[in-house]
Amino acid sequence: MADAVSGIPSPDAVVRAAVAAFSSKGYAGVTVETLAKRTGMTKRMIHYYFGDKRGLYLAALRHAVDCLAPPEDVLNRSHAVPVEGMRRFVDALYHAFLDNPEAVRLVLRENLDPAVEAEDAAQFTDVRDVTLHAERLLLAGQDAGAFRPGITAVDLLTLISSLCFFRVSNAATAQHLSRVDMESRRNVDGMRRMVIDTVLAFLTSNISYSGYESYLEAAPAPAEDAEPDEYFDIYGDEGRIV
Repeated sequence: MADAVSGIPSPDAVVRAAVAAFSSKGYAGVTVETLAKRTGMTKRMIHYYFGDKRGLYLAALRHAVDCLAPPEDVLNRSHAVPVEGMRRFVDALYHAFLDNPEAVRLVLRENLDPAVEAEDAAQFTDVRDVTLHAERLLLAGQDAGAFRPGITAVDLLTLISSLCFFRVSNAATAQHLSRVDMESRRNVDGMRRMVIDTVLAFLTSNISYSGYESYLEAAPAPAEDAEPDEYFDIYGDEGRIV
C-alpha cells in the first residue's frame, strides 16, 4: 500500500483501496476516515489529492472503468482475418472483467445506486479507444462479408459487457438455483468460451437483414457551444409539449 522508498501511501494505492471499499460498501457506506485508516494516508492528504470523498469516489470509479478495458497492445493490433481479431478482442475483454472483480462490482453498484452527478458523468465517456477498435473490427468483417450488417460497436460492446457482468452480478443466484460455481476453473473457462461463441454467432449468423443500422441508438453528443435550452426545453412557444 505504501511507497517502497518513502513508506508513504501513493495516491494510486489509495485509489485502489477506494475501489475495494466502495465496491463492498457503496458510496454511502464509506468515509474518508475509514479510508485513511485503511490506507495509512492522512485525511488531510486525501483531501489534498482528491478534494473530498466525492472526488475520491470519482477517481476510484474512473480507475474501475479503465480496468475493464483491454490492454493497449490488443487495441493497437490489426488482424488480417476479422473473425480471429474479434475472437482475440472478446477474449481480452473477458479477461479484463475476470481479473478485476472489484472494478466490476463498483461499476455495478454505480448503475444500481448512482452517486455520480450529471456534471461529472462526462469524464466516464472516454472509451473511444475500445469503441474505435470494435468499429474497425466490425467494418473489416462486414466489408469482407464475414459479419452481417446492422450491428454497431455499441451493440457489440453491450452484448460483451452484459455477459461479462453476469459472472459477478448473478454468481450467488447461479450457485443457489443451478449449483453453478462461477469461480471454478471449469466454469471460468466455460464462460469464456460461451462469451466468445455467443458474440461470433451473433455476428456471423444468417439472420435476415432487418433494415436497421443498429440494435441500439446512441444519442448524439451535444455541441459544446450550444445553449442549454436546445437540449432541455421540450415545450414549444405556446407552452405545448413538442
